[in-house]
Amino acid sequence: MKSVSELCLHSSKGILRYEIVPGYGYRAVVEIDEEISNFARALIPKSIRWNRPLYAPHISVIRKETPRNLYVWGAYQGEEIPFEYDSTLFNDATYWWLRCWSRRLETIREELGLPTHTSYTRAPDGAQCFHTTVANTKGM
Repeated sequence: MKSVSELCLHSSKGILRYEIVPGYGYRAVVEIDEEISNFARALIPKSIRWNRPLYAPHISVIRKETPRNLYVWGAYQGEEIPFEYDSTLFNDATYWWLRCWSRRLETIREELGLPTHTSYTRAPDGAQCFHTTVANTKGM
């Protein structure tokens, strides 16, 4: 992972949304500005075929987890959440993403009785941060 001095961080804000999805469970995301994803996709080499993600641009906060402190669930619905992101575009064989950081999201996860990060919220390369997926190559 890059050192802090090598990161190209930008600040933004998004809206926190909670939901309980039948057959999926608890889900919380921060809806982010679509222009962040549009900019990142413009960095993908033209020779690569890619798909837009199924969901609108977001940062996953809760995914495939059941919070231990459900009395806190939904407490911050609609809150404007500050976050930072690195404009360096990362990829693996399937996904393209930007790394994201938010102390507020870490605090919310802790209040819900969850660790600050898990394999479901970390960047696909395992970096200890949140992420936003901007494209994928599924079915290509």
